[in-house]
Amino acid sequence: MFNLMTLEKIVERGLTSFEIPFDEPVIKGMCRYVSELKKWNERINLVGMNEEESIVRELLYDAFFLNGYVKWNESILDMGSGAGVLAIPLKILNEEIRVFSIDKTLKKIQFQRHVQRALKLTNFYPVLGRIEFLEPLNVHGLVAKAFGSITDILSKGGGHITQGGHAFLLKGKTQKSENVEGFVLKETVPYTLPDSAKDRTLFIYRKQGS
Repeated sequence: MFNLMTLEKIVERGLTSFEIPFDEPVIKGMCRYVSELKKWNERINLVGMNEEESIVRELLYDAFFLNGYVKWNESILDMGSGAGVLAIPLKILNEEIRVFSIDKTLKKIQFQRHVQRALKLTNFYPVLGRIEFLEPLNVHGLVAKAFGSITDILSKGGGHITQGGHAFLLKGKTQKSENVEGFVLKETVPYTLPDSAKDRTLFIYRKQGS
């Protein structure tokens, strides 16, 4: 039977796998987020899965992996954030970072605002809107998963990244790098998640000066 203790152990396994320090508030925060996501998802479709174990292993583990690359940034923007499966775990792990979570779907932003209140997240900004129509947010890092092509992401979201800042793009195994004006590919990182056979790729682009 799946229970809170089981959920905590799966969260702990992911954090340990990526050598992320954690304490009880981090575990409790992650578990509360997953529980709220499951509850909301039963009423309105937010993510394509509704089991706590799958949510953690298929969604949160990506955020845990990404944490090692973005934790040095003073501010990050999650582009097309959906239910906040990157933005919220990254915020829980990094209280000092300002996190902007942008999505065009009202119900998803409403859910994120609910989680923000429930977990008392500070410096966390769920924003409803299309990324390309917002005033520049001047963030040091941009993260994106499942938002279309690399060119699409950087052309629509790149204006929010400060000069010298980076875009961290999570893609599948077969994704090829793309040349985008104003950005240079700094690193391509193949990776797999714990308990998963799927191969994935992280592309890291740096924004060049004008």
